[in-house]
Amino acid sequence: MNQILLSGINLNELLERIGQLIESKIGIRPTENKTLQSDYITRAEASRLLKITLPTLHDWTKLGYLKSYKMGTRVLYKESEIVQRLEQVQQIKHKKGGLSYGA
Repeated sequence: MNQILLSGINLNELLERIGQLIESKIGIRPTENKTLQSDYITRAEASRLLKITLPTLHDWTKLGYLKSYKMGTRVLYKESEIVQRLEQVQQIKHKKGGLSYGA
């Protein structure tokens, strides 16, 4: 029979240990879970980040400038992809000699 040992532990520590046990059993690491949740942003957050309206965000998605992800009925964007896209635009904007077309 297993022995039950009781020690002085507060409720928060107990809940944290239970959470760690559950995560280890189902195979999710705490850092992975946080990065997965924080990487996706809503349409409203994306439009605020880009400083554009929601219809413009929709148009840019349809034109292929941005990639959207459907999760159930929600449309989400990856924040890292939006930031990367902004950096590409800034590099082209400040490039000397203008844009070159063709190869």
